[in-house]
Amino acid sequence: MSSLLYNMKTVQPYRAAVTSFSAAAPQHQQSGFEYDSGEYILSTSSSSHDASAASNTCVASALSNKSIVIYDSKSGQVIRRIEKAHDGPISQVSFFPCEYGPEGNANQNSNPPPLLISASQDGTVKVFDLRTNSSTSAITTKMALPNEQALCVSLGFSGTLAAVGTSKARVSFLDMRYSSGTNPTGALMGSYVDAHTEEVTQVKFQSVSNASGQMKTVLATASEDGLLSVYDPSQPSEDAALLSTLNIGAPLRHIAFFGPNNEGICALTGNETMSVWHWDSAQKVSDVGGIGLRGLLSDAVGKSGVNVDGGSSVEYLVGCTWANANCDQEAQQSPSNSKALHLLAGNSEGDGYLFRMDADQITPLRHIKGGHRGCIRDFCWVDNGIGGQRLVTGGEDARLCEWDLSGTSSAPSMPSSHNMGSGKVKQVKRDVAGKKKGNKKKFGSP
Repeated sequence: MSSLLYNMKTVQPYRAAVTSFSAAAPQHQQSGFEYDSGEYILSTSSSSHDASAASNTCVASALSNKSIVIYDSKSGQVIRRIEKAHDGPISQVSFFPCEYGPEGNANQNSNPPPLLISASQDGTVKVFDLRTNSSTSAITTKMALPNEQALCVSLGFSGTLAAVGTSKARVSFLDMRYSSGTNPTGALMGSYVDAHTEEVTQVKFQSVSNASGQMKTVLATASEDGLLSVYDPSQPSEDAALLSTLNIGAPLRHIAFFGPNNEGICALTGNETMSVWHWDSAQKVSDVGGIGLRGLLSDAVGKSGVNVDGGSSVEYLVGCTWANANCDQEAQQSPSNSKALHLLAGNSEGDGYLFRMDADQITPLRHIKGGHRGCIRDFCWVDNGIGGQRLVTGGEDARLCEWDLSGTSSAPSMPSSHNMGSGKVKQVKRDVAGKKKGNKKKFGSP
């Protein structure tokens, strides 16, 4: 796989917010140090699942202190805090989609969607009603087995069904339907028990279409056992629902559908490798550089003119996404500036690197710098108010950073800090795989 020679543009954050503490920068900030009061951002979710769906986008962030903060991208302020949302580390948060509402009635006034779902290693899945000021969840569902942790969650069928991946190698389904005047129960409807043999680290609902344009919803599940399975959850049994199983060959930590009809799926592993597949036929499209992917990406960054100060620019992979990144270099390559598969990678200094991943080449697009002082944990997209999107990243420095990748927006004053107690400076050392030394990087844990 070759890399396309572009001058990778370095961009500064459009805006940044400190979500869990306030600390003055030390007089002599040392390389490799970050602000740290012990809290990381573990998961982010945007209320705008589609950039055209919401003009006032909010971002929910799960912190390692078991709290959830809601950030308004229009004002640049943290507008809501749910303290002690769970008794254990929060694995994932997700807004309900804008179309969620009473059965048969789409919710046309959800800006942001009023409900947020969270999964936790305490073994519970909770739904918080953001229309109230209460920190008490509207729904709490406990996993069925003793000591069963909820490691990931996804909403499908317009938010009426939740899939939860657990530490007991199960995928459980919760009923989120409700009628006008009643609340959903969150009742456990059943589980897939034969899908995996180890922890389920990712679940993802996705609407897909076939060649004739017929739409259906599928569910992808990924696990520490190295298997990625795709199901049709409308079928009455687990065996009938199974569409394909992909043997990735390494523990999985991130998956994403891609393609005009979402016919492809991208898989990232704990070994910092990436592969792309046609999920329906279970055929691998590419290993994308194999075990040497980070070296390949670092070489592409170096050839693009970015100074990496003698070190490796890419130390870990954050995630992949099918999106229109609004980069002007993409517009030169594709006049329609259509959606493409992108990969976000980073290093322990807090730098991020966005690449466009095509079938036979890697195009370095953006070097995001100056926002984070620690590793980037997660990202999502928000509406920029003019029909495009901005990238939002959450890191181990408890910061949310917005990035205007097109460079067309003028940045407001930054940072937007929120006083939440004192902070300290801590050095975080990473091994070559981008993991904290001495700790297994487990989904949802710092």
